[in-house]
Amino acid sequence: MNVEEFPWWTKEQRQLAREVEEFSREVAPLVEEADWRAKLGMLDGSLPWDSIPQELKKRMVEKGYFGAMIPKEYGGMGLGATGSCIIAEGLGPAYGSFVSTAIGGTHQIIRHGTKEQKERWLPKIASGEISGAIGLTEPFVGSDAAGVETFAVREGDEYVINGKKRFVTNLGYADLYIVYIKTSEKPEDKAAYRHMTALIVEKGTPGFTVEKVNMLCTLDPPQLNGYLNFDDVRVPVANRIGEENDAFLGVMVDGLNFERLMICALTLGFMRISLKYAVYATERRIQFGKRTIDFESNQYRIADMITNLKLARLMTYYSAYLADLGQEPIIEATLIKIFAAEANSKAALDAMQCMGGDGLTKMYPVESIMRNMLMNVIGAGSSDIMKRLLVRQATRYQVGLMLEDLELPRRRLHPELGVPVSDWRGELKPKLTAKDPEGRVLEALALDYKVNPGLYMTREDLEEDTDLKGEELDKVLMSLEEKRLVKLFRLHGVIRLAKALYTGLKKVKPQKFYSWYPPWVKEKLFPAPQMKPMFETK
Repeated sequence: MNVEEFPWWTKEQRQLAREVEEFSREVAPLVEEADWRAKLGMLDGSLPWDSIPQELKKRMVEKGYFGAMIPKEYGGMGLGATGSCIIAEGLGPAYGSFVSTAIGGTHQIIRHGTKEQKERWLPKIASGEISGAIGLTEPFVGSDAAGVETFAVREGDEYVINGKKRFVTNLGYADLYIVYIKTSEKPEDKAAYRHMTALIVEKGTPGFTVEKVNMLCTLDPPQLNGYLNFDDVRVPVANRIGEENDAFLGVMVDGLNFERLMICALTLGFMRISLKYAVYATERRIQFGKRTIDFESNQYRIADMITNLKLARLMTYYSAYLADLGQEPIIEATLIKIFAAEANSKAALDAMQCMGGDGLTKMYPVESIMRNMLMNVIGAGSSDIMKRLLVRQATRYQVGLMLEDLELPRRRLHPELGVPVSDWRGELKPKLTAKDPEGRVLEALALDYKVNPGLYMTREDLEEDTDLKGEELDKVLMSLEEKRLVKLFRLHGVIRLAKALYTGLKKVKPQKFYSWYPPWVKEKLFPAPQMKPMFETK
C-alpha cells in the first residue's frame, strides 16, 4: 500500500483506497495486454474502444466501484465524492470509462433528481447495468455554456427537443444522456441565467441519433466521443432534473464542479505514473559516468513532480471532502482544475525529458499520458476559461465568494507624515471643508489622488467620505463629468469608479496641496515655492 491517506477519511474510505491500490495491481497485466492488442491491431474484429475486456468491468462491478458515490439505499457504497475520487485516481488511467460513468449524470441525479428518478436509475448505475453521458457543448457553443442553441418546447407532459450536441464522451454506449437545453427565449430570463433546463434523454428515443464520431488524439484506451442530433425528440416531463429554466445555476454548475473534481482525481493517477517512470528511468540510465538522476536538472524536474502531485492530491481530496459535507466547493473545484491540469501537463513533459528518447516510444506509458493530458487541460473547461471563471467567482466582478479574504482597510493620509497608512477603524476619515456637494466630491477625489495617484476611487469609498448616496451621488458625478472635471467608469450602465481629471484637481486644491518630498531632499533641487517636506526636522 503506497497511497497517501488523509486524516479526515473515514474507515471505509481508507479501506477502499487500499483495496483499489491492490486491485489496480491485480488487473494491470490484463489492462496492459488489452492495450497492446489494440496497438498491434489484434482485436479479433472488436472495436478499439472495446480493448479493455469485459472481465475488468465485471470485476469492478463485483467490487461495487460503479456505485462508490451512490447512497446505500440505492445499491451503492455510499462513499460520496471522496470514494469516487479514490477509484478515479487508482483506476481511471487504466479504465477511463469509470470516470465517464461517474461524471455522466450520476451526481446530478443524486443531488437534484426526484425520488422516482433515483429509484429507477441509480441501482442500475451502481450495478454497472447502465451508464450515463453529458450533453452540454454544441457545434457553435463551447465555453459560453449559457449560449446553448438546442431548444425544447413544452407540449403537455412532454418536451420536444431540436438541436445538436458535440464532444459527448461515452457516446453510443451510454444509456442516459443528461442534456442542457434552452427552454426560454425571454431576454430577462437569459440575463438572469434562468433559461436552461436539464433533461434525461434515454438511448433509443425516436429522433435521437449519433451524428458523427470524433477521432481524438487523447483517451487511451479510446472512448467514443462525438455529436448527437435531436430531431423532434420527445422526452417526458418526468425526465426533467430540477425545475424548468433553473438548470444553469443549479444542476449544471453543480454537475460541472463535480466533473472537474473527478477529472482532477483522474490526473492524479496520471501524475503518479509519470513520477514513477521518471524515477525508474533516471535511476537506471547512465550517462557521462553517472546516473541521470544525479544530474541536477533531472532532480529539479522530479522535485517539481513530487511537489505538484502532493499539492494536487491535497486540494482534490479537500474539495471532495467539502462536497461530501454538502458544501459547494465552487472556488476549490475551479482552482484545482487549473492547478491539476497544468501540473499533469508539466509532469508528463518532465517525465519525457527525464527519460529522453525512451519516453517517446510506446514501450512506456508516458507518451500516452502526454496525449491524454490534453483532455484534462481542455475538458470540462479549459485552463484559460477556468482562470477567467476563478476571478469572477472570487471577486466583486461577479460572484464575490472571496470578498472577506480580499478586504483591505481604507488607505488614508497620516496627518503628520503625509503618507498612506491603513485605517481599519475609520479614525483618519477626512473632514471635508467644501460646503457644496460637487466641492465635497472633488475634495474627496483630490485626497484619494494623494493616496492612490494611479487608481480610480470606488463608489463605496466616495459615499463613505462625502456622505452622498445613490441617486444624489450619481447626479453630482454626472454634473462634474459634464464639466470635464472628473472621469467616470461604468459597469452595466452603473457608475462604479471615479477619478478627478487634472482640471478637477486644479480647481479644488492648489498645487502645494499635492506636493510631497522626503526630508532628505534639498530644497535647492526643487526650487518650486510650493514644495512641502514630509515633516519638519529640527
